[in-house]
Amino acid sequence: MKKLNKKYIKWFILLGLVLIVVITYGFNIYNIKNKTVDKISSLTIPFSLIVNPKNIDDGLTPKSISLKTGDMEKTKEKAIGLVATINEEYENNKSLDFLSTDQKKSLIKRINKKSHRYIFKMTLLNFGRDTHGNYITISCNRYDDTKNIVSYRYRLYYSGEDITSAKYLNTKTNLYPPKYVLADVELGSSGIDQAKSFIQRVKTTIINSNLTMTNATDPGDFNQLSLNLGLDADNSNNGLYNLARNSNSRVTNFGIVGYQLSDVPRYSRIYLKQQTKNKIYYYTLTYDRNNNKFIQFQRGIISTDTRN
Repeated sequence: MKKLNKKYIKWFILLGLVLIVVITYGFNIYNIKNKTVDKISSLTIPFSLIVNPKNIDDGLTPKSISLKTGDMEKTKEKAIGLVATINEEYENNKSLDFLSTDQKKSLIKRINKKSHRYIFKMTLLNFGRDTHGNYITISCNRYDDTKNIVSYRYRLYYSGEDITSAKYLNTKTNLYPPKYVLADVELGSSGIDQAKSFIQRVKTTIINSNLTMTNATDPGDFNQLSLNLGLDADNSNNGLYNLARNSNSRVTNFGIVGYQLSDVPRYSRIYLKQQTKNKIYYYTLTYDRNNNKFIQFQRGIISTDTRN
C-alpha cells in the first residue's frame, strides 16, 4: 500500500509539472503573438519598396532652377533682339562670333564642302532657361542649289547683350527655314509661375493614389489621374506612370530644371529631372498659352529643337 501511494505521488508531481509548463507556455506564446502583431502593425512600408523594390530612397533631389521669371514679354523681346543682332553682324561682315573658334571652323568646313553653299540667315527656334542660365536656340540656315534647306542648330547662352557660350544641338533638313518664335505674336501668360504649384498637385495625386498600393504595372491605369489633373490622358498616362514608378518613398526625387517657350506651337514647356540611385529620367510638362492651362505630362524632353 505504501509503494502504491508513492507511485501515485510521483504521478501527481509529474502531472503538476506538465500543467505548469503548459500554462507557462500558453501565457508566453499569447504575449509573443500580441507583441509580434503590434510590431508588424507599427511598421510602415515605403512607397518606393511597394512600387519598385530596387529603388532605394536615398533622398536624391535634383537642384531646381528659380521660377522667378520677371516680365516674360521682355524676355521674348530680348531673344528676338539677340537674333536680329546676330543676323546684322553676319550680313555686314559674315561674322559667326556667337560660336566658339572650333565651332566656327566646323560650320565653315561643312558649308565649303561643296560649291554653291552658303548661310543665308539665322532664325529663332525657342528661348528659355536651364541650370546653365538664360538661352536662345537658333538655326543657321544653309542654302545651296537644291530645294532643301539645312538647319544647323545651336543653343546660345547669354548674359545681358553678350553671348557667353554655344552648344551644338543637331542638324535638320526641310523645304522651309525653321522659325518657331514670332515677333508679332503676343506671349500671353507664360504659365511658368504656375508650374511649381501644379507639380505639387501631381505629387499629391501620386501619393494619394491607390495605384501605388496595388503596384500598377500599366500606364493606362493612370488615365483617371491624368483627367483629375486636367491633362490629356493619352499624352500624359505614360509620363505619370513612369514618374510614380521611379519615385522614392516621399516622392521628392525630382525637380524643375528648365523651361522653354515657342510660338509655333504656342506652348511653354517645363522640364523635370528625376534621379534614382542608378538612373536619371526627364519629363516635359506642357502649358498651352492659347487656353492658359497645363495639357500634357510626357516622358522625355519635348522641344522645337528637334522639329524640322
